[in-house]
Amino acid sequence: MELELAHDLVVKCDSCGKIHVIDKDFLDVETFSHEREMGAEIEYNFDGEIQCDDCGNYLRCIIRAFEYPVGALNYDDYECHGGKFLQSPEVAVHYFEFDYNYADEENIYFELARVRFNMDRVLRNNDAIYDLSPRDFEELVAQVFEDNGYNVKLTPVTRDGGCDIIATYKVGGLSFMVLIECKKYGRKNKVGVSLVRSLLGVQTDQKANKSVIVTSSTFTKDAKALAERHSNLVELIDIDTLLRMMQ
Repeated sequence: MELELAHDLVVKCDSCGKIHVIDKDFLDVETFSHEREMGAEIEYNFDGEIQCDDCGNYLRCIIRAFEYPVGALNYDDYECHGGKFLQSPEVAVHYFEFDYNYADEENIYFELARVRFNMDRVLRNNDAIYDLSPRDFEELVAQVFEDNGYNVKLTPVTRDGGCDIIATYKVGGLSFMVLIECKKYGRKNKVGVSLVRSLLGVQTDQKANKSVIVTSSTFTKDAKALAERHSNLVELIDIDTLLRMMQ
């Protein structure tokens, strides 16, 4: 997969007002890779310049986009010198076609069936959630967020970079990244404030838009107070809220 421009650029010349449509494939593309905690961040620079055939003014378009983690559009911005965009440039994720392996399809089917089975079991008997392994719990939470419109990616069991799930979604053409930490605790083992502080630190480091902690238990008073003070950055989902989301 790679990032690409979703449509041609529509630019109005600052000098004479003529409107130009610039073929998206006309722009040069450069990529740069930067190693970060959850793997490589790939920066895409789309750059192109044309001359207005009415007044001779030069119009230069620059669009930057960042893929991080792999498979997710983390951030993009753009600028136009000598003119202005009449339609905001949009960056899209392009997936290459590949030969599908039916064994892989079968594995995916059974994995999804297993997660769905666990969800149904928990909905029939809420206490069954405490029989799940920590990884089963992470997979269940990932499926809940996917069912609610997110694109989700489970991080490796080891060296997860400080979160268990990376979820992305789009609003008005803008991409947002959410870091999700899962804690499969016993009913009386509450999640404390230290985990909220830790995840906020990971969120700042990874430049994510929001972080979420999901638990099969509840949260301490201090954890809730800290989350309330940073409600635009962090959200706490306890067992009751999770069950409502599953339904």
